[in-house]
Amino acid sequence: MTRAMLRTWGWGAFLILTVALAGPHTARADISDEAKAFIGKLSDEVIEKLTDPDLPLEQQEERFKGIVTKYIAFKSISRWVLGQRHWKRASEEQRTEYMRLYGDLMVATYAHRFQGYSGEKLEVTKARVIDANQALVESKIVREGADKPLIINWRVRGANGTYRIIDIMVEGLSMSQTQRSEFKSFMRSNGGNMDALLANLKERLQKARSDRQLAQKGTSQ
Repeated sequence: MTRAMLRTWGWGAFLILTVALAGPHTARADISDEAKAFIGKLSDEVIEKLTDPDLPLEQQEERFKGIVTKYIAFKSISRWVLGQRHWKRASEEQRTEYMRLYGDLMVATYAHRFQGYSGEKLEVTKARVIDANQALVESKIVREGADKPLIINWRVRGANGTYRIIDIMVEGLSMSQTQRSEFKSFMRSNGGNMDALLANLKERLQKARSDRQLAQKGTSQ
């Protein structure tokens, strides 16, 4: 697993795909077991709603948005990858536009990819408590034809029965940290110009939608 692969998939979509492979778990009082149960619930919903190859694209995207909103700490992560300094300096209008573009780009790039799910197996090996409100769930994906399993760990935060996924680590690389580093590098290269970042996200969104349309045409022929 390389940083290039993380950039290709993006942390949010890769996270949803990996939890789609997980089996059911039984919740108990310990937060680590509750975190595993949370992943199991997400797994069931992803498989049910996102992996139908005949699902229309618009419906696929709406379901994807719903799962992101329900299971992932999207607002917190999107702010964190931008960086507190740039978030504080941005106007309210820029913040709103950033959140919209960040979400739309994730949907346009990744929602339709789950229709390629082919039944890989994910095995949860263990979970450990980080603190009273966080647990790290450790797992591996066994891939047919691969020399070794893919190691996937994800961080779950929550309390009182409400949980959200806040990060995923693939072969030791944090996906949110990788994206944060990319955004930091872009902002540094552009003098901290928020409008430049927004323009870049718009360009990436247009390309993602164009690529998606080409992919859809290819599968329909």
